[in-house]
Amino acid sequence: MKIRNYADVTDRILEALRKSDRLTVWHQEYTTSTYPLYCLRYTAQQKSSPLIYVSAGIHGDEPAAVECALRLVELLVDSDLHNRFPFPLNEYNWLISPCDNPYGYERDIRENSAGFDLNRMFETPTQCPETAFIAESLQRKQCAHPQNTRSNNTIRKRGKIELALDLHEDSESDGFYLWERRTSQCLPIGNVIVKNVAGLCSINQEPLIEDHRNENGVVTLLDQVTTKGWTRGRYLAEQVNTRCLILETPTQLDWETRIAAHLMAIQTAAKHAL
Repeated sequence: MKIRNYADVTDRILEALRKSDRLTVWHQEYTTSTYPLYCLRYTAQQKSSPLIYVSAGIHGDEPAAVECALRLVELLVDSDLHNRFPFPLNEYNWLISPCDNPYGYERDIRENSAGFDLNRMFETPTQCPETAFIAESLQRKQCAHPQNTRSNNTIRKRGKIELALDLHEDSESDGFYLWERRTSQCLPIGNVIVKNVAGLCSINQEPLIEDHRNENGVVTLLDQVTTKGWTRGRYLAEQVNTRCLILETPTQLDWETRIAAHLMAIQTAAKHAL
């Protein structure tokens, strides 16, 4: 049974696209169940600025993550909203995939229409239309404007994702926490993110999360960690070669607090990682 309408998501995406020519459709596709999937690109005034990838809604029962991604898009294209936001989001380039599992989102279920947990399908992402779309979005090498005549080196530089943020929610957690996938040579930033989010909500202090050590809300996955299977985070780390943070808000908290926690984590990550 449907409890949400994905058309509301697409309406907000199309409205944002109308507001700014800095926001373009980086990649679009219809899944086999006729839901349109979008990956959007926001281009900063300084086109050489770092590129950040934000994804949400791969699990359909994590709606605050989708709402946060949509609000991020709206903050970027609406100058009045952005001027009231305490961080210059528009100084970065963004790839934003607001809702990667429309079928699950409408029905408030984790899986897609075929019953797959999409966040375990990235060993062979072509198995599902949704994960194939994600992989294709991430693998694109050309910029969103084909008429661009800049050198190939510049295009490659602009196309490199320097930070990936995968937004999630956890119905079993009593506080915010994150997974930090990074190499041993990469400086950690999870602790400063948690410190800032702690001003908004509680932090998960359980010693173990899914059999991984939790240190004050930060679960660190160094180098190649396979115990969680082929998640999007692992795909981003091993196939896209980027630092990835998986952000988890507790669904027991109120709606606006969960969204605010995600937004705080995004701006803190951008500030300290880049």
